[in-house]
Amino acid sequence: MQTLNAWFKHNLLPLNLAKMHFMKFISKNNKHLELDINYDNKSISAITCTRFLGLTVNCTLTWTNHIDLLTKKLISTCFLIQNIKPYLSLSALKMIYHFLFHSIMSYGIMFWGNSPHSPVIFKSAEKGN
Repeated sequence: MQTLNAWFKHNLLPLNLAKMHFMKFISKNNKHLELDINYDNKSISAITCTRFLGLTVNCTLTWTNHIDLLTKKLISTCFLIQNIKPYLSLSALKMIYHFLFHSIMSYGIMFWGNSPHSPVIFKSAEKGN
């Protein structure tokens, strides 16, 4: 930690220990190991879930938290599109669909798309086939 802190200070990027957390990635077969990380007599807290570049990542990389959040956003978007549908042309609706629904759904899909929890997102597409 001292080497990292020195590097950050040298590059004018001081560490904010009040906002710093760490995440230990685990698998189903991993034994639970408690880690205590301290620096400068301050404890750095462990977290199990965080947002990183627009993706919600949890410590098991199951993507359940991200997919739950994504489902809520997509339901709200569907409700909005359904309510404005009678007032707009088909081309305007397609533009809104791509702007809102498609962009939200497809962001990061290469990471979370193969999760066993992802069928919740694709359920409506499966019903259409």
